Amino acid sequence: MAEYLPAPEQDVAVTARVRLARNFEDLPFSHRQNEMQGEECVRRVCSAVLSGEEGKAYTLYRMGDMDETIRQELGEHRLITGEMVSARHGAALISSGKNVSVLVNEDDHIRILSILPGMQLDRCAELAQKVDTAIGEKYQMAFDNRLGYLTAFPTDVGTGMRASVLLHLPALTAQRQTGPVMQTVSKLGLTLRGFYGEGSEARGNMYVLTNQASLGRSEDDILRSVTAAAEQIVAHERQTREKAEKADMLALQDRLLRSYGEVMHARIMTAKEMARRLSDIRYAASMGYVHAPIGALDELLMDLQPGSLKRSAGRELSDREIDALRAERLRRRLEEIGRMD
Repeated sequence: MAEYLPAPEQDVAVTARVRLARNFEDLPFSHRQNEMQGEECVRRVCSAVLSGEEGKAYTLYRMGDMDETIRQELGEHRLITGEMVSARHGAALISSGKNVSVLVNEDDHIRILSILPGMQLDRCAELAQKVDTAIGEKYQMAFDNRLGYLTAFPTDVGTGMRASVLLHLPALTAQRQTGPVMQTVSKLGLTLRGFYGEGSEARGNMYVLTNQASLGRSEDDILRSVTAAAEQIVAHERQTREKAEKADMLALQDRLLRSYGEVMHARIMTAKEMARRLSDIRYAASMGYVHAPIGALDELLMDLQPGSLKRSAGRELSDREIDALRAERLRRRLEEIGRMD
């Protein structure tokens, strides 16, 4: 079995991510460029990143050269964005460790994404800034001395940084406390939303905490504010879990472990139900009711999405076949990594 090292605050903080948006000074924004200009963006990014000291660690993926299933899988693993999945002229440089992606010709010429398990925003920023420096040393970025980096969206103007933490908040959700938390963080210039974007449901009790804008704020200020808010939410979630356990531990165990039993016997499992069941199992693992690496459970949530299942099967699958294969893979994987006392 693969080794899953614990990450900081991983019981609640699923992943940390930093995104930097950049544009070349002498080329029109992506939505106005022609195919030749788009290709020039790809050439420049490749020349800067692939020729660097860590260039061999990156692989170039051209969206137009890949079938839809592979693009879908990369999106499910958060290595490319939803916009890139359908961007025929887009490209992505992805590191071998799958923790850095450099997206080319998305909404901006360059979007550098770095993602790590747990609460590691500072380390994510270091990884993203290293790539940013490599490109910036060779090419001039669109920059205004008063505003900062110029980007396709006004909310990204300034540092061009979005720092986010994916949080698992089953206890706060059960106690209907996520609403007040959202109101509190909004006063700090942050937002807490469902994992699948603005206005989306928090499927699997997963929420993304991120800054709303970057103008007028330094990168360090953004990182500090998001980290501080995330730490407070983590503490609040832990306290709520402890209260639920003290109030009626047997009822809590019964509710969470029923999902474990459902998964171990199910033969059909939709993505929505999987998210709900894995949320319960992840919660149970954090409380010590189930012995399974939390990192492995988080990996399952990505590996059992439709694109990933079709890619591993090597063929197109109907919705029914996807749900059946998901149930089978989930059951077998939990047999390998998990157990109850």
